[in-house]
Amino acid sequence: MLSAPSQVLVRNASLFSDGKWALVNAADAAIFNGLPEASLCGFHQFYDIYEQAQQTSRCAHTFSADFAPEERLDGAVIYMPKAKKHAAMLIANIAACIKPNGTLMLVGENKSGIKSAAKLLESVGSQVNKIDSARHCALFATQIDNTVKPFVLADWVSEQGITFNGNSIQLTSLPGVFSHGELDAGTALLLEEFSAQPDKNVLDFACGNGVIGICMATLNPSINLTMTDVSALALYCAERSVAANNVKATIIPSNGLSNIEGKFNRVYTNPPFHTGIKTDYSITEKLIKGLSTHMHNDAKLTLVANRFLKYPDLLEATFKHFATIAQTSKFSLYHAVK
Repeated sequence: MLSAPSQVLVRNASLFSDGKWALVNAADAAIFNGLPEASLCGFHQFYDIYEQAQQTSRCAHTFSADFAPEERLDGAVIYMPKAKKHAAMLIANIAACIKPNGTLMLVGENKSGIKSAAKLLESVGSQVNKIDSARHCALFATQIDNTVKPFVLADWVSEQGITFNGNSIQLTSLPGVFSHGELDAGTALLLEEFSAQPDKNVLDFACGNGVIGICMATLNPSINLTMTDVSALALYCAERSVAANNVKATIIPSNGLSNIEGKFNRVYTNPPFHTGIKTDYSITEKLIKGLSTHMHNDAKLTLVANRFLKYPDLLEATFKHFATIAQTSKFSLYHAVK
């Protein structure tokens, strides 16, 4: 099904009939069958759409934190991300992949902040035009006529240190990664409950920059730690964070639990409840329902979430034992046993 931004692109399909174009972080896989296929490739920082696009289109697709095609493009369209700093980083990356005087576009819903596209695109083009406005969305374009520097992802990295149980933890972050540049209050609540555990196999689901798994592995060096996330940016940061703290982890891209194998004694998560700018409870609901096949008997789940989210009933219905073990005015920390 085409998202509203993709419907705007289909309205302007003639723009993509000549040359080689990339669609960047497309909101849906269907768009790759809605535009001239021979001219398209896909760059994805989110594994769910990447996986769907791989299965349903014949275009070339790349899943990575940054993009470096073998040949420079004639143009590209970036789907407006939630964070403006993420948009700025994508523009710097993709502009470096486009031929001089090629075209760079931004498309997105009005509520995504697309109205700021003109200012963002001015960093690579002297003139920005609104190409179309429909479906509560807008499409902006510029010609790359400014000097564009080679893109180096590491230049956008920020490092953060936190102290945990007397240990100093170093974390890597990038624009677009959950709680970029700070420790999320929900994660902090979860970390307060950490202690040394005899658990063998541990899963950090929706790991972000890896803070939960790294803290657990620091307290428990003998665990077998698996970390997973849908975001290539998060996985890049998790890999750097793991290396910086000299812990061991298997880091896996996955849409939910689809790529996760084996069973775990302990699962920790501060799961997302947004997909892009849209509220999406299905990620956590599918996790809770699907964990039974990935947990040993008597295995434990520790989950932190905003208090308004209605997960307790589902947890209680799914697990043998369930309890709320800590709360703040904003977050609840849940513990469940299979």
